[in-house]
Amino acid sequence: MRRIILAWAAIGLTAPAAAQPPQAPDEGYGIELPEGSANLDFIIVNRTRRTITAVTITPSGENSPWSDNVLVQRDVPPGERGAVSYTRDIELCRWDVRVTFDNRSQQTRPLIDLCGTMRVDIRSEQP
Repeated sequence: MRRIILAWAAIGLTAPAAAQPPQAPDEGYGIELPEGSANLDFIIVNRTRRTITAVTITPSGENSPWSDNVLVQRDVPPGERGAVSYTRDIELCRWDVRVTFDNRSQQTRPLIDLCGTMRVDIRSEQP
């Protein structure tokens, strides 16, 4: 048994990556969040007649700029759902969510509790 272990060590089949320096994650895989960070993942449901091309968020009630596009995929066609992922190093629950459609019009949903919901429905605005 000892010879097998020594042979594995000789060809580089040693214990797991714990002793190796951390590597950058591959695209599509998650990363460990720094302590105190909040991972604000949710699903956007498009209940409109237009395709959603971008989703941006900002903390509600603050004079903060809108985030970059946090929509995971390229767009969300009518009747479909899309993943949204955003990491912020502050602990807030209330966010304003803004969607941009394929005709460049926008709709804002204020005061969405992203701590208590995993799904945000976007509906056609009432006249």
